[in-house]
Amino acid sequence: MTLLAVLLTLLVAATALPAWAAESVLTLMPRPDVTLRVLVDRPASPVGSVVLMAGGDGVLDLDAKGNIGSALRGNHLVRTRADYVKAGYAVFVPDIASDQRGTRGYRFGTDYPNDVAAVIAEARKVATPVAIIGTSRSALAVAAVFTRQSAVRPDAAVISSGVLMGNDGGAGSASTMGDLSRVYVPVLLLRHRLDACRVTPPADADRFKALLAGAPKVDIVTLDGGGPRSSTADACGASHYHGFYGIDDQAAAATVQWLRANMRR
Repeated sequence: MTLLAVLLTLLVAATALPAWAAESVLTLMPRPDVTLRVLVDRPASPVGSVVLMAGGDGVLDLDAKGNIGSALRGNHLVRTRADYVKAGYAVFVPDIASDQRGTRGYRFGTDYPNDVAAVIAEARKVATPVAIIGTSRSALAVAAVFTRQSAVRPDAAVISSGVLMGNDGGAGSASTMGDLSRVYVPVLLLRHRLDACRVTPPADADRFKALLAGAPKVDIVTLDGGGPRSSTADACGASHYHGFYGIDDQAAAATVQWLRANMRR
């Protein structure tokens, strides 16, 4: 085989690698004997960083090799993480800390917002500005980093299909998020017109926007299209309108476009 043929073979092999092939695992120790794993990927010259907060219970079951062991591997933000790398952003996808697993209401405790802040601090070391992006129930994570701690904060915030106003069986609503006037960065609320999840009706974004009195700018972007993967798909799940199923590219592109226009270095 000629040298040229070898080089071409290597080039084809490289381009065939999955988008997450360069991912690594960052392990933080926010408290003694406590670990917090973060899936990290970044382009060669990042234009900024994004911290992607999975919805649901937030538990990724991330192992030391970067394998996601929970059903949240299909979460909208988790499955689109490579799109943000392609757009030039360093990506950080945190699990929850080891001492938070199996606990209830951990997002309302004092440790959780500090854990999220620690991930943001690590993202700042790689590339600024930094945005926190949460989907569904991780709207609580976005709020917590502003309302429950003040050490490290992001430069922009995005919430997609967020649990904003409704009470998700005690899982959170605007009344439990804290003082939302402390959110003082630009905010994007991304929604799907046909989101049928009982706790994330699209109209809640308008009501939530009015509570963000301290934010210099709050935009609402409404998407359409896609559809449930099957007739039995959970309306609050990642394979329904709620999770932008079928239009992942549009959801990621809308978020990236907004970040480029509103998150400044």
